[in-house]
Amino acid sequence: MSDRALPPIDTSELALRKNFIGLEESDFLLLQTSLPKNAQALEETARILNTHLAQLDETRHYFNDPEIAQRLLQAQINYFHSLFKGPHDEPFFQQRFLVGQRHHKIGLKPEWYIGAFCRYLVGIIRHIHEAHPADALERTLSLVKVALFDISLTTDAYFRAEHEQLTLLSKVFQDNIEGVVITDTDGIIRHANKMSGRLIGIPPNLLMGSSFTELMSMPSASPTFADLCSNALEQEQWQGEVELNRVGTHAFPAKITIMSMDASHPDQRQWVIEFTDITEAKRNQADLAARTEELFRSNRDLEQFAYIASHDLQEPLRMVASYTQLLARRYQGKLDADADEFIHYAVDGAERMQQLINDLLTFSRIGTQGSQHKLVDIQLILNRALFNLKSTLEDTQSLVTHGPLPVVHGDTTQLVQLFQNLIGNAIKFRGKDSPRIHIEVLEKEHEWLFSVLDNGIGIAPEYAQQVFSIFQRLHSRQEYPGTGIGLALCKKIVERHHGTIWVEPAPNGIGSLFQFTLIKEQTK
Repeated sequence: MSDRALPPIDTSELALRKNFIGLEESDFLLLQTSLPKNAQALEETARILNTHLAQLDETRHYFNDPEIAQRLLQAQINYFHSLFKGPHDEPFFQQRFLVGQRHHKIGLKPEWYIGAFCRYLVGIIRHIHEAHPADALERTLSLVKVALFDISLTTDAYFRAEHEQLTLLSKVFQDNIEGVVITDTDGIIRHANKMSGRLIGIPPNLLMGSSFTELMSMPSASPTFADLCSNALEQEQWQGEVELNRVGTHAFPAKITIMSMDASHPDQRQWVIEFTDITEAKRNQADLAARTEELFRSNRDLEQFAYIASHDLQEPLRMVASYTQLLARRYQGKLDADADEFIHYAVDGAERMQQLINDLLTFSRIGTQGSQHKLVDIQLILNRALFNLKSTLEDTQSLVTHGPLPVVHGDTTQLVQLFQNLIGNAIKFRGKDSPRIHIEVLEKEHEWLFSVLDNGIGIAPEYAQQVFSIFQRLHSRQEYPGTGIGLALCKKIVERHHGTIWVEPAPNGIGSLFQFTLIKEQTK
């Protein structure tokens, strides 16, 4: 039920109910003269009632808090006085109607309220027979009329609230965007919503009475409806894919969920089955798989082409480079200045082309010639990378420090190249001070997070993605030599290890912070 209050009970309905019971003003007046004059007697009745409620499993938790228990007791006392002393006007009865709504919202059942009222009546009827033996029957009848009228108001609020809730649930059931059916223990459909009829191809009312098994396309290897229900009992609910028959056309793949209802009575168990057509989803999934395979094949072909092209270009380029260098040695200074300049450009261009092709060959080998991943100690990886950079580190007075380093799954050669490139990059793009590079590793749930911090010239945030693209340069060749492939190699190596790499400005604003992840589990 929603939190909003139900519409108040109509005044004319109050009059009809009074008339039906035969409740008149004289009954209220007679009842008031029948009550015990001692207020403590009424309060004692309320205390007895609350003591009883505090012992019931359904209501005892309301009395655990002394403050709440006292408030409930006072509410009982106030109600008792107002019920029998009046005024019994329309606001009084509207208030009784609201009591039922409040009880329903907090989960109290109608029988608890009726039981409480009976305990009130026992004490009052005993007093009437002792104090007014001459007309005890007439007074008791007035008491019963008032009690029945009050009970009918509060319990009616329960029933209206339940009706509103059932109406809402029915609307949700009917308007659900998935097909929903409810079957009995044997799988016979007892309720079906509109969407189930659309998916199966017949009106919902014609589905009712048929077996859900009849809706299932049953290849020999498929589980039966009984098997699915057994799985649902073990797992609280079962979810998976089945083939369902559609009237007048072919079967369709459906994602279904089966849940058990009323599991406390196995012989009366019902099954709620939600299902939806996933034909389009499976088609999209197949298309995506095909495109992924096509892209993978295309990338593999491109890598192979790059490897072959760069490998085959090396021999003719080596010849060009050799002859231009021979030309430079033999004729440098013997021709005019223009000739010397032309020879210089030819030699420089050949050497740079050789470097580009070598780098391209290295880049292509990351995907085509990587070795199988195995356990490797990053400390040994770093030691080898530093050994390869020994002369550069000494010439630039660079210092590389690090925290504890883990053992990971990876390709030894490629990981050495990864650290060598990142450290070499930090040295190349150094600032005025001697390079300082620090490596830290943070362990996460499924991966290792590596951080390589330097004190170099830094990288502006707008170029954070560009620097990882192949042959991308942020500076001229005269300022910083190289082909612009080093960080692209790092990115490809990290991605082959199923990680990611990125760069940010150093926290202190001086230098760069390169970070990358390597997953913990073994990959191939």
